[in-house]
Parts: sequence; C-alpha cells; structure tokens
Amino acid sequence: MPGHHFHFVNHTPEIFLFAGRLHPLLVHLPIGMIVVLSLLEIAAWFPRFHKANASAGFILAIATPLAVVTALCGWLLSLGGGYDEKLLFWHQWLGIATALGCVVMAIFFRLGKHFAYHVSLFTTAAVLGAAGHLGGSLTHGSDYLTQYAPSFVKKILGVTDEKNSAVATPKNPANNSVFANLILPVLKKNCIGCHGPQKAKAGLRLDSYAALLKGGEHGSALKPGEVAHSLFLKQILLPISSDEHMPPDGKPQPSAEEIALLKWWVESGASDTKTAPELQPPADLLEAIKPK
Repeated sequence: MPGHHFHFVNHTPEIFLFAGRLHPLLVHLPIGMIVVLSLLEIAAWFPRFHKANASAGFILAIATPLAVVTALCGWLLSLGGGYDEKLLFWHQWLGIATALGCVVMAIFFRLGKHFAYHVSLFTTAAVLGAAGHLGGSLTHGSDYLTQYAPSFVKKILGVTDEKNSAVATPKNPANNSVFANLILPVLKKNCIGCHGPQKAKAGLRLDSYAALLKGGEHGSALKPGEVAHSLFLKQILLPISSDEHMPPDGKPQPSAEEIALLKWWVESGASDTKTAPELQPPADLLEAIKPK
C-alpha cells in the first residue's frame, strides 16, 4: 500500500489523454459561437436589425470544425475514466449530436435552405444546453447550479437547503457524530469534486465512511489509527509542490484547521459513530471546531 497513489491507471496512450485535456479549454468556443449565432438570427427577424446575421457564414465556418474537434477531445478525455457512467453517456452523445448539428446547419446554410438551417440551429442550441448542463454535473456535481442559490429558489425547485439542515450545520457539532458532522463536510468541500458520485478518479469515492474504507484501485483510503497508511490523508499532507498532493495545486486547499481535524480523527481511530467528547480531542482543536 505505501507508495501507491490515487492516479488513474489505464493503457490509453498518453497523447490521447493529453489531447482529451484540451476539451475544457476548447468547449467554450463553439458554445459561445452557437449562442451568439442564435441571438443574431433572432435579432435579424426584426426590421431594425435585419442585417444582424450578415456574419452567420463566417461564424459557422469557425464553429463547425471547432465543435467537431471539441467533441473528439471530449471522447478522448472520457478514456481517462472516473466519471459517472450514466451522466457521461448522455453528455458524450449530446456533445456528438451538437457537433453533428453544426455540420447539418452548415450544409443547410450553404445550400440556402433557410428554414431547415434555422430549425437545425435552434435544435442544436437546445441540445447544446442539455449537454452543457450534464458537463457541469460531471465536473462540479449534480447540485452545481443550486448549491449557492438563494433559499427561495431552492424552495421553488424542491431542493433541500443544506445551510439550514441540522445535519449539515448542527447546533453543537461536539455532541454529534464527528464523522457525519465534522469530517464529511470537509471531504465534501475539498474532495468530492473528483472523488464523488458523479466523478470518481481511480475508482475512489470519499462521500461516505463505507466509501473511504472500500477505497479505489489501490485499496482502502482509510486505515484507522494510521495516518501514514490512510492514503486520502497522506496525499493531503504532501507538499503542495508535489505532483501527488491532493487537492491538486490550483484548486482550493483545506485549511490548517481542517487538516488538523482530519489527522486527529484518523489518529483517534476514525470512528464513524463516536462524538467529539467520546474521542476527547485536544482543547485547542475542540475550540477550533466549535460553531461560530
């Protein structure tokens, strides 16, 4: 176990994985162009802006090959694994449909089939919206749109407001399960984006106690009482300059207090049921985890 890491291991050529990483960089270009083209075509319906779509051919000439290349890079990115299969399936095929839609509307535009061009344009824009939403869910979790929404918006959408949840924000964390009320929120904040239900790099999920014990491709991520053999914490403790440090450099990092909390919890036996008084944390740490 020591020396093993959470990196995804497969036999996909590295050049393919490298090209796949271009997908997040390229994807916003065809998205922006399709949206702008749709708006220009709508504006052209009004006499005052009847020439708004004069550059439609030029935009299509750039957006169409970009959409195809972006879809190809997205497929290559998926070869790295670690994504929710159902979300990935629909995102991937909707992305391919978007690229094909661009090709179709470019053909109709070239042939002067204006009605067919407009139908294919707005259909492609709708498909693009669905693909983009699923892409956001894959990258940031299924609640990425509602996580920070105002309470009244969450109420309209029927989404539980975790900020007002007794589990998410207990009145006195010291009198509740340490794992559920103190450890899991830290993991959700810093780790679930890459190791959760929508995306599980190296087959590893950190969104439950059972998932920690189960681990991923390299075995259990948690060994109660042993920080050095609890791989999820071992990589957090590495210098941020290390390639093995998690979360990766450039992403938000857990605070010193959060790291101390995780380390203390593992050293104290990593129970999923015991409370802070039962585990008897150091006074300074107990003070740091008190509700503000």
